[in-house]
Amino acid sequence: MRIDIDELNSLPSKRTRIDFNEKLEIENVVKPVVGEIYIQASGGGVLINGHVQTLLKLNCHVCLRPFFQSLNVEIDEQLSARADEDDSPRERELTRDDFYEVIPADGLIDISDIVYQAVTLASPVFCRCGDDCPGPPKPEKALAAGNSSATGSDSRDDSRIDPRWENLKTLFSKQESGENS
Repeated sequence: MRIDIDELNSLPSKRTRIDFNEKLEIENVVKPVVGEIYIQASGGGVLINGHVQTLLKLNCHVCLRPFFQSLNVEIDEQLSARADEDDSPRERELTRDDFYEVIPADGLIDISDIVYQAVTLASPVFCRCGDDCPGPPKPEKALAAGNSSATGSDSRDDSRIDPRWENLKTLFSKQESGENS
């Protein structure tokens, strides 16, 4: 969805409201992104505010099970009519007003791209299915090894090795690894 700056400036209030409803190609998004977006032209550029929501299908990074999570995103973007080339020092603390994009030369603002960026940045990096997460899956060998230690078998039994570490045994001989110490 694109908005033409010239059309926006021709409106009496220089402001418009968009009911956003698009299926964006974002990883883990299973429903269309829907919401309201307000676009307002000002002397220095364009302000884009709004709220969108969607549904994500994620995999828990702890128990590895899939789960659904709703995602609500506030959009607050500022696009400048031109890039300011001021003489401010290169090394200074950035403020909120330092983060903006420039309106493209053709005057068309891609609202879908702005929403895409906002949803992508708001998607969780670490996923956990909730407070009742059962934790990491238990390998069958580890459960069997736990029973053998209760019967008094040797504590250095090879069946007690976590299957994820088993390939490391092939890197060293028994003398180098210190297994017989």
